[in-house]
Formats: sequence, C-alpha cells, structure tokens
Amino acid sequence: MNQEQTDITTGKQIRHLRTQSGMTQEELAGELNVTRQALSNWERDVNEPDLNMLKKICFLFGVNMDD
Repeated sequence: MNQEQTDITTGKQIRHLRTQSGMTQEELAGELNVTRQALSNWERDVNEPDLNMLKKICFLFGVNMDD
C-alpha cells in the first residue's frame, strides 16, 4: 500500500463516492435515512458510520468494503 492510499480516510472516501455520483449530502442522507449533519460529520471524519451503515453505503455505490 502506498502513502497516497493510506491518507484516504473513510470520510474522504464517502465524500468522493457521493460527489462522483452527483449526489448532495441531503440526497445521500435521505437514501441512508440519517441526518445531513450525521453525513457531514462522517465526511469530515468527526465521527465514523457503524459497520451496518458502511455496508449500506458500499451497496448503494456498488463498491466493496475493501475499497
């Protein structure tokens, strides 16, 4: 694993997936049934989503947890 890969946090990855799909925080939060503030906290690495929520995010964007 190179240095660039280790710098990618869960929050940065969520934000990247969301913006790549053209979704707003409000839209993704609605899909996941959480508040926009909760999603914002995840993207800013204030908090992290739990394992079940990570599974939902991966399913929604069609990615593996390993990615």
